[in-house]
Amino acid sequence: MRTPSRACRARGLALAALLSALAACGTEDAQSAAVVDSAATAPRDSVTEAAAPETPAAPAAPTGPAAELPPNELGRIMVLEYHRLGDNEGEFVRKAENFRKDLQALYERGYRPVTMRQVLDGDLDLPAGTTPVVFTIDDSSLGQFYYLPDGRLDPNTMVGMWAAFQTANPAWKSGAVWCVLPAAQHPSNFFSEKPDREFASREEREANIRKKVTYLVENGHELCNHTLYHARLDKGTDAQVQEWLGRGEDSIQVYLPEGYDIVTMALPLGMWPKNRALAWEGSWKGRPYEYRAVLEVSGGPNVSPFDRGFNPRSVNRFIVAPGALERQLERWEKDPSNRYVSDGDASTITVPQRLAASVDRGRWTQKQVKVLPDAEPAVAGQGASPATAAAP
Repeated sequence: MRTPSRACRARGLALAALLSALAACGTEDAQSAAVVDSAATAPRDSVTEAAAPETPAAPAAPTGPAAELPPNELGRIMVLEYHRLGDNEGEFVRKAENFRKDLQALYERGYRPVTMRQVLDGDLDLPAGTTPVVFTIDDSSLGQFYYLPDGRLDPNTMVGMWAAFQTANPAWKSGAVWCVLPAAQHPSNFFSEKPDREFASREEREANIRKKVTYLVENGHELCNHTLYHARLDKGTDAQVQEWLGRGEDSIQVYLPEGYDIVTMALPLGMWPKNRALAWEGSWKGRPYEYRAVLEVSGGPNVSPFDRGFNPRSVNRFIVAPGALERQLERWEKDPSNRYVSDGDASTITVPQRLAASVDRGRWTQKQVKVLPDAEPAVAGQGASPATAAAP
């Protein structure tokens, strides 16, 4: 028998080591499998689990400036009233530069826009320390909403200024309430840049209106009926009143998405029909109309929708005449005791003790009422006016 060479013996030893290592690996794999098996079958609390990777938190929604005031969701709310833009400012005309200033002044003082629909629904989901304010803009008229020839929003119209402000201040959410006149003459003919006769065709005019109404709806604004052509409801018979409102409703609905419910009506000149109920409910040619809110033409701030005294069929509006809004903001800066201030929680109605009995608990059963101790009374000369100076 030949004796193996040294090289052969080395190869043999290496092969043996390799087989041994493979055997060991097999054993370890089997042991690992056994551990996994036992983990799968063992009671959950006996297994140490690896921590799941943390899900990145969603970025917080922008809140913007807020007032350092205690919550008072039975405070009052302004429903502002605008009409035209123009250089000769007056009761129903606002300069463009002042409309921009209004947006900025309200935002910086902690006000946030809501629609009448949101007020009616109690959908006032606002950051803590902020106050809802409703913008109503009547007559679908001069300077409110135009497109430039290249298709961009005209930046010097109310819609253009609103959109630009919203882009610069994302916490300025929601939209305004546009009370339109579908059959009025230029410059109140449904946001048209020109008289109806200057459109090439009826189809062109209707496409122009549809484009604008679609933009408003898609961007959180609300459409409101202001009658067919600004009719004096106090001058009409019951049949005429229902025609002016019913035809107005129908003429707006043509441009709205299916199922859109017009819930707000603005009284032209604040004049009520002889049969007052026809302002919020009636029918024309068998088609009913019904409004949850009827807007007056003037008045001070309104009580909260959570207050038992809130009457949606007679909503005061605050005409933004020269100096009027500035004076009202100054009043609430001096004495904010009757200003609505959000608690930041849409599921609750937070009120001071002095107002707790005024909460309309029967209507808002889905919301929890929280009552806070009354704040210290305002003291003249210490940054607040006496309580007797409170705005209405």
